[in-house]
Amino acid sequence: MLIVRSLRNQRYVAKLIFASLTLKSFICLNLIGIVIAISAPTQLRANVQPLQVGDVTLNVEMDTQISHQRDPARWNEWLSTSLRAVKSITGGYPQTELQVQLMSAPGNQPVRFGRVRRSSPPQVHLYVNPNASLTELVDDWHSYHEFAHLLIPFPGNRDIWFTEGLASYYQYLLQARAGVIDSDEAWRRLLEGFERGLNDRNGRGQDLRQLSPAMWQQQAYRRVYWTGAAFFLRVDTRLRTETDGEYSLDTVLTAFNQCCIHQRRRWNARALIRQFGQLSVPEIWQEEYAASIDQPAEPQFALALERLGITQGVFGPRFSDESDSKALRHAIAQGL
Repeated sequence: MLIVRSLRNQRYVAKLIFASLTLKSFICLNLIGIVIAISAPTQLRANVQPLQVGDVTLNVEMDTQISHQRDPARWNEWLSTSLRAVKSITGGYPQTELQVQLMSAPGNQPVRFGRVRRSSPPQVHLYVNPNASLTELVDDWHSYHEFAHLLIPFPGNRDIWFTEGLASYYQYLLQARAGVIDSDEAWRRLLEGFERGLNDRNGRGQDLRQLSPAMWQQQAYRRVYWTGAAFFLRVDTRLRTETDGEYSLDTVLTAFNQCCIHQRRRWNARALIRQFGQLSVPEIWQEEYAASIDQPAEPQFALALERLGITQGVFGPRFSDESDSKALRHAIAQGL
């Protein structure tokens, strides 16, 4: 049985299950009555340290289990590496100040779970293994994913697929851009994510418009996240190949952050897609949206892989040496 102290924390528990537990282990934990207790934020206030990453100030709060560990500098290096990688997408960052809370969590994973609160300033919460090394931390996807969320406004719970898809699409590519993994490994990890989405039993057969707002209730996290990620892969590859490199998802987000992200208005996926289209090629955005929203929620990426020169084999993906496809893979993974 999972116990949380407020409705606000229900989404935290849901994403924790998605990020950290297999279905089998989740069932086992419920059978033995594990109780998850969430620490009060006031316990962190004594350990606030400012961290400057270019023009962005991170006010980093750590609980005592983390702040008293040896080599405390690794936490700042990890956060700096992740945020610099995200900033490489647009050449900057839409926020000048973030509140980052690092809280200890049980288990052997470097990062157990992360979430963003869109307060003022925005908050990024990361639940970590206090004994994790710097190498383990930067090789984990959570921090890249959470920082990437803030590149766009929140599109609302009905369109949660859009924000989670964007962050999921970028999380492994950003590790390549940070030099943590090579380009081929980023593509391997991305394809593994798509496979997790395809294999998610929850929400199978439902269209994306129907499933997205019901994601938490049906625990269809992998299916929704990776359906959204595949949407952005298709858009990015089409923008790059059909405009001879004039546009990409990176250039669209750069232009959006310059013109529109601080507009005081409510956004949803349709409004963001309309704006992104005005900043690039409207037909690509509209066509891919139409091909996704009322179709069964599952990652569709076959045509994108064909353009990228990636084929899936029994022992993993194979990468073509054909010059155009190889250059496309490299450009996306390295942010060129």
